[in-house]
Amino acid sequence: MNMPLSGNQARISVAAAVAAILCGAGAPVYAQEAAEAPASNDALAEVVVTANASSGIKKIDASYNIVSVSLDQIKQANPQSTAEVFKLSPGIWPESSGGQTGANIDIAGFPNGGGDSPYFTTMIQGSPLYGTASLSFMDSSSLVRIDDTIERVEVVQGGTSAIFSSGQPGASANFILRTGSDKTVGSVAATYGFEGMERVDAFYSGKVADGWYGSIGGFYRSSDGVRDPQYTSDIGGQLTATLKHTMDNGSIMFWYRLLNDKNQWLADLPYSVSGDSVSLYTGFNQLNSTYNSKQLQNFQVPNPGGNGFRNNDISSGRGAQLNFGGSELKMKFDNGISITNNMGIMGGYLNTHALVNNSNPATLGSYIGSLSLPAVLSPAAVVATYNNGTPVPLTQSVVTQQVWYIEKKLFNISDEFRLSYDLGFGNTLTGGVYGAYYTDNDAWSLGANALVTNQPNASPIILQGIGTDAGLYNVTNSQGMVSANGGYNILEQGKANNVAFYLSDSWKIDKWLFDASFRVEHINLWQQTSNLKDRQLGTQFDLWDNKVSLPDGTYTERDEHNTIPTFSVGANYEIMDNMSAYVRVNNGVLFDNFDDVRCNVVNGSNGCGQTKPLTHVRNYEVGYKLQNEFVYIDVSGYDKEFKGIQHTPVNIQNVPIGLPTTYGSTSKGLRFIGSVNPLAAMDSQPMKTFKITVNANYEHAHYKDFTGCFIYTDINQVKQCGTINGVQLARLPKFQIRVTPEDTQEFGWGTITEYVTYEHIGQHYQDETGLNPLGSYYDLAAGAVANYGENWEFRVAGSNLTNQLGLTEGNARVGGNAVVNGVGFGRSILGREVNIQLKYKW
Repeated sequence: MNMPLSGNQARISVAAAVAAILCGAGAPVYAQEAAEAPASNDALAEVVVTANASSGIKKIDASYNIVSVSLDQIKQANPQSTAEVFKLSPGIWPESSGGQTGANIDIAGFPNGGGDSPYFTTMIQGSPLYGTASLSFMDSSSLVRIDDTIERVEVVQGGTSAIFSSGQPGASANFILRTGSDKTVGSVAATYGFEGMERVDAFYSGKVADGWYGSIGGFYRSSDGVRDPQYTSDIGGQLTATLKHTMDNGSIMFWYRLLNDKNQWLADLPYSVSGDSVSLYTGFNQLNSTYNSKQLQNFQVPNPGGNGFRNNDISSGRGAQLNFGGSELKMKFDNGISITNNMGIMGGYLNTHALVNNSNPATLGSYIGSLSLPAVLSPAAVVATYNNGTPVPLTQSVVTQQVWYIEKKLFNISDEFRLSYDLGFGNTLTGGVYGAYYTDNDAWSLGANALVTNQPNASPIILQGIGTDAGLYNVTNSQGMVSANGGYNILEQGKANNVAFYLSDSWKIDKWLFDASFRVEHINLWQQTSNLKDRQLGTQFDLWDNKVSLPDGTYTERDEHNTIPTFSVGANYEIMDNMSAYVRVNNGVLFDNFDDVRCNVVNGSNGCGQTKPLTHVRNYEVGYKLQNEFVYIDVSGYDKEFKGIQHTPVNIQNVPIGLPTTYGSTSKGLRFIGSVNPLAAMDSQPMKTFKITVNANYEHAHYKDFTGCFIYTDINQVKQCGTINGVQLARLPKFQIRVTPEDTQEFGWGTITEYVTYEHIGQHYQDETGLNPLGSYYDLAAGAVANYGENWEFRVAGSNLTNQLGLTEGNARVGGNAVVNGVGFGRSILGREVNIQLKYKW
């Protein structure tokens, strides 16, 4: 396992850390007992505990892709969100450009296309935080914040991850918490970010009584945000505590975490396109700007729980008010039997308050001319004003913003029990059972639209007009709400339980380590969604709310019952003490969640179709690991086949030409983590610690087996019949690489470590049409850590230092070619951010 390093090791830069860490650490599925950290030049001896049948396995023996990142390495990577940590595992692509929460997380070879994070599971101490990896308005990374209570995170891609715990076929990240020991350890830190961020972190651990150890810590932070909305962008904190009891033949550990945090979340913003290049939109630098403003902080939106409206405070952002808890038991008996048990429980709220873009900007005059108005009211009669009564010129550039309010109440409890029996002769047989029960209780208000100026910290625009009948018509309300009509304002409840049984056999024969595992899982899911009916909520003169879709008191119920087996087989050969190679084959399945079966009746029209098929993946993987004094290499190649994306073949007239069927994708790729320490044999300390770390992923991945027309409108506004076969998987870059040189110098008073990271993201596309390229980009990050004596640490870190425009997504509300007149909507990585931290440790 990757314990926090001490001495000079703890001061290794993020780059170096990532090299040693990424050398391959596993993600825990149950046992998280910390093993002693290996020397920095012996990372392959590190013990990882995630996604293996035993209580831990040396990295050199792990026949699957695993990366472990320590707390110090996480800090030096300076992630802008929890999700950004995961890109230290090559092939994982987190789109965290919208803020600290709400990231889409894509996995190499999985055709997700930015649709939340169904192929990524987040765990603490081996327990998944929720019964399904993702829901609408919930990616599991948003359930976690990074602070000093974390020891490390282990990330596994595919392989045995599809067997243990929740059986995630994509990738799983397991956060291991710091626990107490005989030595009392603590720290207090203050951090200031140049965007107006102020943060305090604290941690304390030690011995409570004989055999009992505890820890407690957390953080509190407030920030104006790199994209300043004119109110506090991020505010809140987290508290975590552990209590561990050691016994002669094992240990039991309890943990608790309280998360109360809210964060600004953004969708797409304008950018300019010229030929194949993208640039900042004139008058709107999305690197440090947002439409959000004090004037756009509060809106009245349709209330699905009643017949009227409720206030939506956008400053509440995408927040979490959640309680977590769990336990971990490990015992070993003299008869060769060992048991482990991991339990986790979670409950609370994960709400979203956000402004979300529609289509491209237009002049106010052209927008008014496009409105559907009653016959008695002509566009020329419509008057536009700001909320202070000042007239708005018809030449003003405007956009509409959807006003989202989602209340999401969550509950989850899961447990995994394993029993292992040492059969002798290096053969260990493990049987396990995993169960999860989880619920979701939602209220959504989607589809209300506000008319605002197309500028940073925008202003609402109020539209009124006097008709030929002398009536005063409110085209918008006083907040600029131009339409609350229609919409998707639902109540939704769901409950589900998953039960899985698995058997795994591991056999060590000389330098070979073979393993074979089989899992069978059953899901029993029920969900209901309120049916909708249009209602007139205002008077005949209120045009913006005369046909609002609200629940009619009835529900449409759906359920899902499936039982699916999966398997994984692998072999690892230890060529030398510092070198190994492995091969693995596995399959996996993604079960439906509540949103997959959700449907309802709207104004008497039944919108429920047939249940979509489950998606399956088959994965072949080979890998090679080597470490010596000068180099570290962890390289793996994969071949993935994905199937099960439902569609109905149609012709250019959008008329079905066949029965519903499925298509899929194929991908072949290479993941690489490595470092070179070319001067390691030299006596000069600054030269011998110089290291260059490389983290890269290349893949050739595209859609296949699509039949019929994929209908789109080309740049000349002509409807076309195309195909997506052979098109690169949406959102996923074809090539990613991060290169980090770093060095450490020792002085009489302490040490200084400096590092710089160059990141290149290759061509990627908004959706499966391949018609909206997002381009390639680079960014630079840098930092330094100074340790003074045994107690003081000073850290400075900066990201995107050259203010590069790096699009992670295009206009998710418009398919195909969404660029019109050289303007598109998309979302870039954040602009330059620099923070400094002073920490006292004891």
